[in-house]
Amino acid sequence: MRPRDLFLSAALAAIAWTPSLSQANPQSTPRLGIIGGANLATLTGNFLANPSNRTGFTGGLIAVLPVSPSFAIQPELMFTMKGANENLETCQQPADSPGICETSAGTRIDYIELPVLARFEIPALGRAKPFVYGGPGFAYRTNCTIASVVGMVNADGTSSQEATSVECDSVASQVRALGGPDVKFSSTDVDGIIGAGLAFDVGGRTMTVGVRYDVGFVKLNSYGDSKNRALSFMGTLEWPFHK
Repeated sequence: MRPRDLFLSAALAAIAWTPSLSQANPQSTPRLGIIGGANLATLTGNFLANPSNRTGFTGGLIAVLPVSPSFAIQPELMFTMKGANENLETCQQPADSPGICETSAGTRIDYIELPVLARFEIPALGRAKPFVYGGPGFAYRTNCTIASVVGMVNADGTSSQEATSVECDSVASQVRALGGPDVKFSSTDVDGIIGAGLAFDVGGRTMTVGVRYDVGFVKLNSYGDSKNRALSFMGTLEWPFHK
């Protein structure tokens, strides 16, 4: 079964499980929607010497399945871009080819992720309804590349750039072929997610804005101790689901 079908089946099953609650309180109607935003992602540990944030997209589908007026289960199916950039020191060209080069590198890791979150609504007056949430996320890696860009300024004033990109698994194979350690990059991750936001009623639909922090628990590879971290700024648009 495809991830999208699994997500919809789980959402419909949960909706069927809470029919009496939805009828008793209109505010507890299950909702389906879309979610999207931006990641500021990085890697902890020793994989990169000077890591900096990688800015990337995150987005997908969301369901809000009320259990009570103030508590809901919030499963999501997300595509998310993680990893980190690295700014390397300025280096000097050889004497017979004067000039300088500025090198940047980065690790690009993309995942399909299934967070399953507990969402708590905080009672408040006014149009903005605050909420907090937290829970685990289960991620499968769809891409992992190590990229670098070298920009050179030559003695005659001309400049050039050279970009390279190599799959993480290919890098691991090359390390083993050269007699190095048996490095293996993980194809999965398990996250801990916490977040908060504000919800607004927009013509019978629910719109939210918020922020979340995502901590990865699985090492990026078997040789180091680097793990994913991401600060995300999110928005959702949710439609009531009427049977």
